Amino acid sequence: MTHDATPTPSPTPGRTSWLPPLVSLLLPGGGQALVGRYVRGAAILLAIVVMAALIIWLQGYALLAPLLGIWLWNSWDSYQLVRGRQPRLGVPILLGALIIYGLGTVATQVQPTRLVTGWSSMQPYLRALTKPELFTYPTEDQIGLVPIQVPCIEPLPEPARKPTEQPRLTVSVPCASVGDVVTIQGEGFFPEFEGELWWINPIGDPQRVLENGQQATFVTDAEGRFTAQVKVPLAVPVSEQPGPGETQTHLIRAEQHKPYGSPQPTETLSLVVDKIFETVALAFLATVLGVIFAVPVSFLAARNLMYGNPVTRMIYFVVRTILNIVRSIETLMWAIIFAVWVGLGPFGGMLALWLHTVAALGKLYSEAIEAIDPGPIEAVRATGASGPQVVVYAVIPQVLPTFASFTLFRWDINVRMSTVIGLVSDAGLGFLVIQWIRLNQFRAMATAIIAIMLVVSIIDYTSSKLRERILEGAPAARQVSPTRRLVTRAALVAAFALVFVWSWRLAEVRLSELVRGAPAGLRMARDFAIPNLIERPTEERSVSRPLPVPCGAAEVPSTSGTGAGVSLSLECGNVGDPLIITGHDLPPNQDVSVRWLLPDGAFLRVQSNCCRTDETGTVTVETRVHPLMELSEGMTEPGQVTIVWKETVGGPRFSEASRRVLELSIVTLLMALLATTLGSLFAIPLSFFAARNIMGKTVPGRVIFYGFRLFFNLFRSIEPMILVLICAAWVGAGPFAGVLALALNNIPNLGKLFSESIEDIDSGPVEAITATGANRLQTLVYAVVPQLVPRFLAFILYQWDINIRMSTVIGFVGGGGIGQQFRLWVGLNQYDKAGMAVWAIVIMVWSMDYLSARARERLI
Repeated sequence: MTHDATPTPSPTPGRTSWLPPLVSLLLPGGGQALVGRYVRGAAILLAIVVMAALIIWLQGYALLAPLLGIWLWNSWDSYQLVRGRQPRLGVPILLGALIIYGLGTVATQVQPTRLVTGWSSMQPYLRALTKPELFTYPTEDQIGLVPIQVPCIEPLPEPARKPTEQPRLTVSVPCASVGDVVTIQGEGFFPEFEGELWWINPIGDPQRVLENGQQATFVTDAEGRFTAQVKVPLAVPVSEQPGPGETQTHLIRAEQHKPYGSPQPTETLSLVVDKIFETVALAFLATVLGVIFAVPVSFLAARNLMYGNPVTRMIYFVVRTILNIVRSIETLMWAIIFAVWVGLGPFGGMLALWLHTVAALGKLYSEAIEAIDPGPIEAVRATGASGPQVVVYAVIPQVLPTFASFTLFRWDINVRMSTVIGLVSDAGLGFLVIQWIRLNQFRAMATAIIAIMLVVSIIDYTSSKLRERILEGAPAARQVSPTRRLVTRAALVAAFALVFVWSWRLAEVRLSELVRGAPAGLRMARDFAIPNLIERPTEERSVSRPLPVPCGAAEVPSTSGTGAGVSLSLECGNVGDPLIITGHDLPPNQDVSVRWLLPDGAFLRVQSNCCRTDETGTVTVETRVHPLMELSEGMTEPGQVTIVWKETVGGPRFSEASRRVLELSIVTLLMALLATTLGSLFAIPLSFFAARNIMGKTVPGRVIFYGFRLFFNLFRSIEPMILVLICAAWVGAGPFAGVLALALNNIPNLGKLFSESIEDIDSGPVEAITATGANRLQTLVYAVVPQLVPRFLAFILYQWDINIRMSTVIGFVGGGGIGQQFRLWVGLNQYDKAGMAVWAIVIMVWSMDYLSARARERLI
């Protein structure tokens, strides 16, 4: 529904004025084509067909109403064109947006009621964030145990456990049934101090003793005694209950933990600190190694250096294409791939960060090289310098500051990504977060999340200041002696070397694993490169031969005829007898499966990864008679030896995997669209509270400004992958959780960008409007908003681009979309199908990257 360059024809008199509207009613866009507006007509037809197909596919039939509105508008549009008028596009754009967002709501399974019904599941997470496990007092413990048998039987045996002597617990009865109330008494505990009661089942699993839904507690008197009542819980599953005449020994435990001394770091905090160092080490090592590889690659990807002749031009296109493909695939996907290659652990996570760093920095560095001043290059070339000399003396001096800035920027990104790389590679803080969430250890989870927020915020702030100093130019340093300068540089080199070695050890780098896992990695790369796009329908064929085991257990039916068949070296046999299986007249050069068809109808493969026929259609397997082929009592039909293969029965068609990938790609794009829209709707009003020039210099204004800025800076440090884990507990796993997580991440990110744009507006229009006596709201509407709309739209498109990349991987941890299917296929070793997902992601990212870049260029 775009305008084309064809001029609007003059009105057509007579009966032809009704013909284009009628044609448009029958075929959308047809009337526009009749009056010469071919591009407009084709756009209308394509839009209606695509939206109708999506509505039918997603079964959002209520959206046919606005689609009918677009169809009717299309007829009105052609009528207006015949009359020489230029209709506006507001109505179809609004109706189209309604359809797209409606489809997004259906595809991503958005159910707002879950936000309310699932809120109780969110409360433990929120409470934990206010009570992280940071410090605790050492405790002196008093623990008493007393056995009780459940249920009662006659005669009652001695319990399997003895009660503790000090402190001492006694129970009013030696046995009880589930639901009975028993009285326990304790003595020898800390006086006038609170304690907790626990029930321990026969296998040692503790559970809280509950009283009115809360943990049952007791308080001792001045002599350390207490009395409490306990209701016998169902502590053993029904399937594990004792049989008639049997009983089980349970334990009632009373415990007190009396603090003393000064606060000490908790075990959780110590573990988080260790993982912080591992996280920083992964990011540091990946960045350093990435720079080492990215620098030479960037020169091969720079147009101004490689366009000199056809050979270097071809190298340029190949390198640029590889860089674009690699960086289009999110780091977490590379982490899964390297986990298959080198195994789980920090090494695979570091390799994923390194590879993505090489691609990202290679592109940024090459663009910096392309933007340099050509004057020095021409001057050096004029002296007869070679290509490497031109690079050393004319290129590197110009790009060093930019390279340093981009390196710090990438270091910042790698720190963020290394906090979540553990979600798929068992490394860094992300590994702890996902484990603690799965174990419902919310306070420990909160400790890790707060640590992530602080570490990322500090590194973000530090790298930002360093980048500003590098790009703006550092002030001249005071004069120092050559000796001091040499010592300083030597100390810096030594410190860098120590940090590098330390990071290498924490990353558990094992280069031998790269070699050992190379066959699996190359096989996976081959399947990724040749995805399962097209397939041909097949039917399973088989030939069989009975094999009675033992001999005489069943009659062997006679076989005759020609064609494919199975020959056995034995007519019958016993378990363990040598057996030669020969298949003949089978399809030549065909993969087949040789199986034992057992007497009970099940089957087993004779050999794994077997076999393939030769040019004559023959296959031979040597084995021994399997024990499960033996006929059991009551069985009359002997087992068989079967050879199975698949035979093509039709022409090529799109594979099931390709259709599944197409569906999930649409869902992924809609997830990104909904998340960006929701994030923008909340970020726009909040951003004004974080703009210094809007909030003014009053004390309340400054408090609000710093409060919102702090909120944005801290909350944006939490990666969407972690938010998905929490949102999945809130609204359930699936695309809705992914949309919610991305939207929550977008609010602080867009809020910070929007607030900085507000601070950079031209003050002239603001002063002019204020001089007329306008109030603050009028100034905002007439002087601020018109300047912000293009910038805000550009940032929204930029965030949508990022969301598309993130929505391809949030499915790894329950966020829906194409990432969930990718991880499933990789887990099943179906790499050709996973390759379909990878190529779909590359195409989506490239397309949206290009479109959003073009749109941002027009807006800014």
